[in-house]
Amino acid sequence: MTGNRLLAWTFYGTIAGTLLACFFYVIEQGFGINLYTFLVNIDFLPLPDFIIYSFLIQFVSHIVISVILIALVDILSARFNHPHLFSVIINAVMSFTFFPLYHFALTKPFHPPFLLPFTLWFIGHLLFAVLIGYFVSFLHKKRSAD
Repeated sequence: MTGNRLLAWTFYGTIAGTLLACFFYVIEQGFGINLYTFLVNIDFLPLPDFIIYSFLIQFVSHIVISVILIALVDILSARFNHPHLFSVIINAVMSFTFFPLYHFALTKPFHPPFLLPFTLWFIGHLLFAVLIGYFVSFLHKKRSAD
């Protein structure tokens, strides 16, 4: 059972995380607001440059966080049965990591004012929350049918 859950969390977390990254990548390419760069930025971690600036490691670290978030929503909502609510609350709170992440980032992908980048960041994370809520609801229905 746990192996199946981990596999499902990894599968759906990867899909949700990839779609969030794509959303920010389109904004970055289309409008020059470097939200994708900001999303995968890990240059504040005390790691060697060849790790910090590796595209693969940056992207995988983002996916790992997505998998953890979907697991957290799944576990909480299995007990309280509100996957969309938990997902929106968790991701709304996570959206505010924008400010400390910007502060700690060595490479600043954009400069103040932050109204537009933060608004787009918040919208992206709310879309991500809806997607996670949908995936977790699907997982609950699938488990109850089994």
